Amino acid sequence: MILKSKQLNSYISGTGSALPANVVTNRAFENLLFYNKDGSVFEKPSNLVVRKLESITGIRERRYISEDEDSVPIMVKAAQAALDDAGLEGNDLDGIIVAHNAGNMVPGISSYHPVPNLAAHLKHGLGIGSPEMFAYDILFGCPGWLQAFIQAHQAIRNGDAVHVLVVGLEVASRMLDPHDVDSMIFADGCGATVISATDDNIGVQAYHTFSHAQDDLRNIYISGSNNADCPGDTYVKMNGREVYKYATTFLPQVIKKSLDKCKKSIADVDLFLFHQANEKMLEAIANRVAEAYDNLDFDFSAKIPMTIHTLGNTSVATIPTMMDFIRKGKMEDYNINKGDLVVFASVGAGMHCNAMVYQF
Repeated sequence: MILKSKQLNSYISGTGSALPANVVTNRAFENLLFYNKDGSVFEKPSNLVVRKLESITGIRERRYISEDEDSVPIMVKAAQAALDDAGLEGNDLDGIIVAHNAGNMVPGISSYHPVPNLAAHLKHGLGIGSPEMFAYDILFGCPGWLQAFIQAHQAIRNGDAVHVLVVGLEVASRMLDPHDVDSMIFADGCGATVISATDDNIGVQAYHTFSHAQDDLRNIYISGSNNADCPGDTYVKMNGREVYKYATTFLPQVIKKSLDKCKKSIADVDLFLFHQANEKMLEAIANRVAEAYDNLDFDFSAKIPMTIHTLGNTSVATIPTMMDFIRKGKMEDYNINKGDLVVFASVGAGMHCNAMVYQF
């Protein structure tokens, strides 16, 4: 039954996550030969390069799916956990939206499969038979899960859905150049949320999105290896300094726009769930947000959980995975209580960034 109400809002009724069992520490990269983008070999020994990257990003380890797996099992596992948490069956859903950065990573091929789309794979994997339940993907870089949440919210507000499964899936391990030090940043994982209709004031309070796609268009892109002798042409690449500049400039702005829309300030926020790409960048973004509110003494130390140290950058999976961990007591020193105001915010390829103010 589809609800219709001018006061209809959406809230997170269930969360789930799934991580690969294969843990890859930084030590695994110490014997690789790193190349610059111009094809020249790094002058510094690889072990020192690895340590330097760890000091900047904070990443000590990450997870990869196994070589004989595709993207579907981890997605189905996270989605089923979210459905169980919400107390729903797959056939209770009115829609599925899967955010990701590539199609299904099928073992034994050098590329990925965009057809059929991953939401169709997920609908099939969950055994959902209703043809009236939509299932589509979005490509929006790292902010994809949050943008999918916004779309689910809009469907609910329009009376087109009561429950929408929103999934953020990242299988970056199949797109990593072994000769590019930036490849150490990315990781695999999946986070899922059930977004449901409510007549209460909880849930989505405000949101805002930027899509620039100008001079920043190729800050993150797909290309060949830094080593001309390494086969393959679908490796993820980025211009790190430009990504850092974009993120620290525009993410604070989109956060402030979202808070301003619902007449809130940073002092009202209990937690900031930021996309996890770089520990130092997160600190810089927090400082810029404080500057935007002319509150340089604001203490973010207890308000920004971090998963980057052990999970790396899982892109679209980051925020829903972190939220699931906190809700289920898997992150020491952090919890989410009824009434808490939380800001979700992410930035990534496009370049795009977005933010949402949400009340639990």
